[in-house]
Formats: sequence, structure tokens, C-alpha cells
Amino acid sequence: MDNQELAEELLIMRNAQGQWEQLAIKDKLQRVQKFRHLLVEHRHDIAKALFLDSGKPYEEALGAEILPLAEACKFLEKNASLVLRPRKISSSDTPWWLFLQKSKVHRKARGIVGIIGTWNYPLFLNGVQIIQALVAGNGVVWKPSENANETNKILAELLLETFPPNIFKPLSSSRESGPVLIDSNIDFVVMTGSVETGKAIAKKCAERLIPSTLELSGIDSLLLLDDGDVDLAVSAAWFATNINAGQTCMASRRFLIPESMMERVATKLIELAKEFKPRKILLESQANCALPLIESALAEGADLIWPLNKSEIWKDGLFDACILANIRQEMKICNEAIFAPVLSVITYKTIEDAIQISNACPFGLCASIFTTNQELGQKIALNLKVGSVSINDAIVPHAHPATPFGGVGLSGWGATQGEEGLLEMTRPMTISIVSGKFRPHYELATPKAADSIPIVEGILCANHGSTWAERIKGWIQFFSASMNK
Repeated sequence: MDNQELAEELLIMRNAQGQWEQLAIKDKLQRVQKFRHLLVEHRHDIAKALFLDSGKPYEEALGAEILPLAEACKFLEKNASLVLRPRKISSSDTPWWLFLQKSKVHRKARGIVGIIGTWNYPLFLNGVQIIQALVAGNGVVWKPSENANETNKILAELLLETFPPNIFKPLSSSRESGPVLIDSNIDFVVMTGSVETGKAIAKKCAERLIPSTLELSGIDSLLLLDDGDVDLAVSAAWFATNINAGQTCMASRRFLIPESMMERVATKLIELAKEFKPRKILLESQANCALPLIESALAEGADLIWPLNKSEIWKDGLFDACILANIRQEMKICNEAIFAPVLSVITYKTIEDAIQISNACPFGLCASIFTTNQELGQKIALNLKVGSVSINDAIVPHAHPATPFGGVGLSGWGATQGEEGLLEMTRPMTISIVSGKFRPHYELATPKAADSIPIVEGILCANHGSTWAERIKGWIQFFSASMNK
């Protein structure tokens, strides 16, 4: 589809979007429920598509794609009406001199949302963003990834079966569709992908002054504290490194451990590695990005814990779990995006050191902390420059449908998922109703403007004076000036 064809489609969608936004929220949510039921009905077909696209096994398709998307739908069915309803401004929050005014904040759809999809979790991540945009009353144009065509097809079919025509438009997955979408007359952009693509889209959006949500890469840290369960933390690091063959933005890339635990951690990691079967990673380009970073780390003094021979890391299109020790935060491998099962083990002396090491990374998506002291864990979490932190677990807690998901720094901005993700698909609009005919402020545009100075000064001092005497004096000035009007 070229620019002209999409422009014509968007004209039709704008008219349909206006009608869709006016539809009662309960009617929109009935369609969400229908879509959720279709996910269950077609789970085997969806899982087959995911396997054909990326080799994802059935258990991962169910647990990491279908189930979390169904839960996200159910969250919206339960909560969207409350989240999106108009919010009345309390009289207690209204200044007394605006006593004639009553205000409400409404949530308006942004209009047409362009969604540039990803391939690593093509059902879950794309599905959540599309459904949230539709529930908020938007029209959606979706550019799916060219690397998940089978999943794209079945997701589009289920959405088109559920939602009315001209509200949801899937584009071709070809690379050419992305620029066409960004250059079109859309009102908001949601993009999941690489930092380079995110920067290019941000520049395009800036030219047109349209807002965006960018979900980009991460090099997440997993912090094991002195009192943490070592076996649990190592198992979590292993899981978070290797789930989806390392093709997860929230994957743990940096494993921060106390110096005294290095031997025990290495032994446990090798035990897990011996049971691991190398996995196919979808894009050879990802291997071509990871391997030079591994080589660079080894050249700078890092040790390869697993595999025993570096020639086994990437072989016959399969990537073995790669574990590196003696890693320093300043190495490239800790500061550049990786989308393969690579884990860098970094030792630290103090908790302050661990926080500094974690925050030194330019990416800030998620982090994990393992400790028996939950209060300490929360204190540390609040000092980490990331979007989400899980304590005593990794990755899975961030899929909670009621929590927002988003990063800072090179990991992007904005949020998807949860209330915040739904609100992100809207813009606030305030409507204020003023009763009566008392409008003293109108005099500010007349020759009598100076006459209002005593009244305004009286209001200012009465409400905001630093002492009781000053506030009482302000009240007296206000009433005196008002009586003389």
C-alpha cells in the first residue's frame, strides 16, 4: 500500500472512528470478551503459527503469549469503564474564588493510532496494544513485523472477526509499510523494537508534533544480595536469559552478585547449562550483533564459563546459552543491545556498588532483586533507573495485566499495559461549567483593570500568605475592595 492508498483508507477510518468512540464502553468491552474467548478457541492454531514463525514450543506459546493476552483482555473488561469514565473535580480542590465553576476531565480517544509491531512476542505485545487502543475509542492501523507472518495472519483474522470494519486495519508486514505508516495522517504512534528504529520514529513524530510510546530494548540487571537465595536467583537468571531463546527485551543480561558468591553461582550455572539444548534464534542478524560483543568482552579479560569452546556458541543456526564472568560494567557487552541468550556475571563489593553498576547502563527497562529482606529490596528498587522492578522473581511479574510496562533512557518512553497503558491511548479534555453572571475577571480587558488589583491581591494574600495575620489582612482587603465595587 502506497501513501495515497493509505491516505484514502484513513479518511474512511476517521469517520468510522468518530462513531466507534461514541459507542458505549460496555459494547466495546463485549467485543473484547468475544476476542478473549476466540483466543481460547483457537489456541492450537495460534500456537502452531508461533511455532512456524519462531520455533516457540507449545508451552511457551500458551504461557508467554496466549494466557497473558487473555488476562490483559479480562483486566480491561473489568476495569476500563472505571479508568475511562469522566473524573469530576472535587469542590475541595476548587479555589473558593472559582466557586461558581464545576469541572470534569474526560478521556478522549487520540484518533487514529499507528502501531508498529514486534516479532519476538507477536501475539501478546501486539495484541495488548491493539486492544487497548480500540477500547479507548481509537481507530488502529497496524504494521506487523515481517518476521512473524503466520502469527500476524491469525491475530488479524481474530481481530477482524471481533471488531467492526474500518476501525482496525492491518498493513502489509513488508519493511516499506513502516515509513508509509509514519508519514501518514495518524495521531499517535506505538512502536516496539530497536533503539535505532525508535530514534528514527521519534524524529519523524517530532517533525509533526505527534506523541508516541516507544518500547525499546533492555539490558536488564538481576541483583543477588548477600542474604538472597542463591539457587533461586541463579535459576531466575537462567530462565530470564534463555526464555524465548534470549529474544526478550526484559531478559536478564547482567547478573550482579557479591564477590564471595562467585564460585557457587558459577557451579550452579554450569549445572543448568549442561542440561540446556541450543535454541534457534529467529534472526541471524541478532547473532551477528551478539558475537562481536562476546569477542570484545573476552579480549578485555572476560572468562567464558559456558560453553567450554566459544566455537559452540553459534553453530548450525543454533545459539547455545553463553555465560561470561569477570565482566566489568564499562565493557560494550553491558551497554549495547543483545537479543540472544547471553548472561554476563558481574561481582560487586557493596550494595551501593551494585546500584551504581546497574544504573550505569544507558538502558533502563526492568530489573530484579533477590533478597529475604523485602523492605531492603524495595528501598534498593526505588534507587534503580528502570521502569519496573521485581523482587525474588524475573520477567513474569511484569506481565501482570494491571501494571504498566515501559522503560527509561534508551529503553524508550511511555507505557503500555495496565491503567496507564490504557490512558496512554487517550488525551485529557476538561469541560468547565460556570453558573450565574458574576464575572469580575472580565474587567481585566477594560480600562477599569487596575481597579481589580486590591481584589486579586486580597485573594492572593488570603489564600497563600505565610502567616495568619497576613491571611486575615488579605480577607479584609478582599471584602473591602469587593464592597466598594
